[in-house]
Amino acid sequence: MLKVVEISPYDVELPQRAIAARMGFKGVGAVPEQFRAVYNEVMDIALKVARPAIAFDNFIPTFEDAIKIDDVKIDGNLANNQLGKSIEITAMLSTLGDEIDDEISKLHVKGEELKSFMLDSIGSELIEYTSRKFDLQLRTQKQMKGSARIAPGYVDLSISLNAWFASIFGRALNVSCDAEVFTFLPRKTISAFIGWSR
Repeated sequence: MLKVVEISPYDVELPQRAIAARMGFKGVGAVPEQFRAVYNEVMDIALKVARPAIAFDNFIPTFEDAIKIDDVKIDGNLANNQLGKSIEITAMLSTLGDEIDDEISKLHVKGEELKSFMLDSIGSELIEYTSRKFDLQLRTQKQMKGSARIAPGYVDLSISLNAWFASIFGRALNVSCDAEVFTFLPRKTISAFIGWSR
């Protein structure tokens, strides 16, 4: 049964080193001092406008020519390696909502490119670490061994699977998927599968 979980952005542990690396400051471990005041201002904006939510459901897979759940095929080496022995598969769609997208655009239109870029970077890490937090909660609750969390678009897992995620979970989160390139709107949205085995 489809469920939706909301997580406060203030409850998500978001390492500054991850954001710094996303911004291009690799190997320094933190946002450089000369950008810190702007970074702190933008982080405050991110925490105020982000609305992290996750829609998820558990499926019993079948195995014929490919792994199947809900009549959708999940094939390729990554899927076979991670989900091939699953007795249950969790599918999840995570989003920060559309307010953060709107704020990124507003800053860009106002010519505040540094803030727009920083907010975009923070949003990308915030949705990832929100998903990690939920992933960890699932692993704590389940009495089974969990696979890696795998996402469409990585390795050989087709990004076209995002259309299925949007069709199953999109209404619950107000998320849509571009039918040609399979990217989500709002942009700070990601999908994933986790396989569970004994």
